[in-house]
Amino acid sequence: MELRRHQREALTAIADSRSNRHWVVLPPGAGKTLVGVVTAAEGSDQVIAFAPNVAIVSQWRAAWESFTGQEATSDRSLPTRFTALTYQSLAVFDGESEAASARARLHPNGRRLVERLLGAGPVTLILDECHHLLDVWGGLLDEIISDLPQARVIALTATPPELLTSTQAQLVDRLFGPITYRAEIPALVAEGDLAAFAELAWLTSPTARETQWLDARAVRAAELITELTRVDVAEIPLISWVALHPFTDLPPEAADCVIRLARSGHLAMPEGAQPGERHRRDADLSDWLGVADGWLRALADGTPAERDFGRRVTQLLPGVGYRMTRHGIRPGQPLVDRVLARSASKAGAAVDIVTATLSENPEARLLVLTDHATATALPADLDGVLEPQSGSARWALEALAGDEAATSARPIMVTGTSIGARADVLRDLLPGEEIQGGDGVVVLEGSSSGEWLRAATEALTEGRTRCLIGTRGLLGEGWDARCVTGVVDLTSATTSTAIVQTRGRSLRSDPLVPSKVAVNWTVTCIADGRVDGDADYRRLVRKHEGWFAVDEEGDVADGVAHLDSLLSPEEAPREVALLNARALARAADPEAIQAAWDAVDPRRTHPVATLRVRGPRSPAAVAVPVTLPSRVERLRPVGFLGGAAALAGVAALAGGLASPPVLAILLVLAVLGIGDAGRLRGRNSQARRHRPSTADYARAVADALAATGSSPVGAEGVVVEVTAAGETRVRLEPGTAEQPLEESTTRLFADSLAEVLGPITQPRYLISRPIWDDHGPRLLDGLLPSRPDRLVWHQVPTELGRSRRSADLFSEAWARHVTAVAGASGAVFVGTPEGAGLLRALRFSSPFGDSAGISITRRRHW
Repeated sequence: MELRRHQREALTAIADSRSNRHWVVLPPGAGKTLVGVVTAAEGSDQVIAFAPNVAIVSQWRAAWESFTGQEATSDRSLPTRFTALTYQSLAVFDGESEAASARARLHPNGRRLVERLLGAGPVTLILDECHHLLDVWGGLLDEIISDLPQARVIALTATPPELLTSTQAQLVDRLFGPITYRAEIPALVAEGDLAAFAELAWLTSPTARETQWLDARAVRAAELITELTRVDVAEIPLISWVALHPFTDLPPEAADCVIRLARSGHLAMPEGAQPGERHRRDADLSDWLGVADGWLRALADGTPAERDFGRRVTQLLPGVGYRMTRHGIRPGQPLVDRVLARSASKAGAAVDIVTATLSENPEARLLVLTDHATATALPADLDGVLEPQSGSARWALEALAGDEAATSARPIMVTGTSIGARADVLRDLLPGEEIQGGDGVVVLEGSSSGEWLRAATEALTEGRTRCLIGTRGLLGEGWDARCVTGVVDLTSATTSTAIVQTRGRSLRSDPLVPSKVAVNWTVTCIADGRVDGDADYRRLVRKHEGWFAVDEEGDVADGVAHLDSLLSPEEAPREVALLNARALARAADPEAIQAAWDAVDPRRTHPVATLRVRGPRSPAAVAVPVTLPSRVERLRPVGFLGGAAALAGVAALAGGLASPPVLAILLVLAVLGIGDAGRLRGRNSQARRHRPSTADYARAVADALAATGSSPVGAEGVVVEVTAAGETRVRLEPGTAEQPLEESTTRLFADSLAEVLGPITQPRYLISRPIWDDHGPRLLDGLLPSRPDRLVWHQVPTELGRSRRSADLFSEAWARHVTAVAGASGAVFVGTPEGAGLLRALRFSSPFGDSAGISITRRRHW
């Protein structure tokens, strides 16, 4: 059996390891089952493989029998060498106190299985999709493995380790130790082991009925904000209380609220604030409540009138989706989120995606995933707002099967207990079943889910249906159909595990279609301008955090930027129609998607931090004058003769001397000083002509980081790319692929460059750049050094402002790349009177002018 490169590397890493604990991270479709089987087949150990569901258990049995020719079972008595079981078969708990140990709480059947494991002799445990055990069965397996110190443990997962919680990370470290081998999805796609793919978003707006309900909530929110900002309800009104409260004492969440309110013009920007990308969105009710939390609690100890006001506000909170607890204001029942997550507009979006996809590619196979087979009960507040079945697989089936344009897809729904389709489709699918009804949708309920799922999978593979609808629990993990070319995600799941597993359904390569390109869609509803109207968009952001896909420029990036570079993780978009049109255009061009992945180096093992800059980059005037003691010092003459010429020039300018003898003397002195003045003139002219670009700033940062030992690569590693949309992307790359930079180094570079280009906040050092305005020819221009018209100030990055030495090294790199004047003035320490004055004048200003519209974002690229 021929193994793929990453499978061979994983097996070699396991064989070379001195530990008997192995943690292997491989994406869905990467063949981790074969890695486990080949490893376990070596030697004569008893092998027990645990998996999260019956479907994956059957895959393990089949893989073992195919590779070894030996029998495999799922019998808990362990009659054969290889046994595959579900985690549930081990961890069946009795309802005893949770304070008892996990093993003490086991059902008798579970205890007997544990006893057999402990008495089985040399044993190999395979823990497939081991991310499951971290939340449910981790404590039990921790106890069992501690009693099996000689057991070999092979933990297999597709979940990236950096996305684990601190508790999960501690358990993983105790159970498995460090990662034995890891392969990432981008590298496997570039290698050709997984299908090339793109991630796209389809954005919708709430229906008229949903919008009416949201508007009513918005009115209540506006009324609450009006109440909170009244000046006659407390001795110290809210806005005054915020201004008096030390900003540095606020918890991070409240500090973010203050900054957003300040940027929206409601408050003054406080000392110590550092505005960033997360503060770009407009302030909303959540921000007002974030700053009002402490104020309202303080009113509880105030005057009777203040206490009455506080109680009145508390009573208003449930009407806008919040509640007052003993720990402060907390979100209540997320009704707006529920409305957006289950908006009827999403069913229409699924229809649009399916019809558009099949019109471009009639051979496409789509998987539509929902959270539930049938919808859960709705709160009373949402009666008449949402359809009872909204958000369910049945709801998606009704929409697709009832749309004339989508009928060619012959959609089929399959859940754990039901199967449904139009009657004619269902008759073809289940010829042995008696199907009643005409052409409408028919749903069968029963216990034949295994047979129904096999029938539906075969129909999808053979093309008798182009669209399979089901739940994430049934089809989102463990179910395989290599023909799937795209997933339409209607679910609300945001965990990294859910995203990796659901997308894994379409990423598997198809030997029957070597040129397969997958396109996955996330459907998101945005209620622009409504309270919490971006709740579903925030879910979209969480879904794509840490997930890499190709963007419209051909770069592989994580986060919502790969859906469309116009999307920001901090602010919901408003141009819904434009973004949907752009997404459809990308979906219709699979060749471009494939070409982008073909350009990815499969040897790259980790991402690179990238800075994205949008907007004009020509520095605008900043109202800080050049402050030099006198006009004589402004001229800064070089050498004795140059000094004489300069002094003569000053005399002429000051006294209005314009007689021919004086001018003649001036010319003679200027000619005699030509050597020194010429050199200065050359530097001065060069500086006046030089307009630094983003690349110049980047090279200065990179050289300074290299000079301080913070980076092994300097200016030679700076890569600058400008996209067709005018966005500049800057990153730090090594000289060769064989010596990759650590992601932490590229992140330090991106963060430092962002500080140089961004607003001045609270740096330790400031550095200037001279600007000469174009005034046309000047008297003696070129003979005498001229003073710049103004200075533009930037902050020295935190990493390079830790000491005077590092600031000086940055100043040298700054002079080399930015000002183009050797020996230019150095960085100014804000602890000096001069520096403190500058910082007061420049605080929160941008070196590019407040109206320049510059946007700076950090992204991770592969």
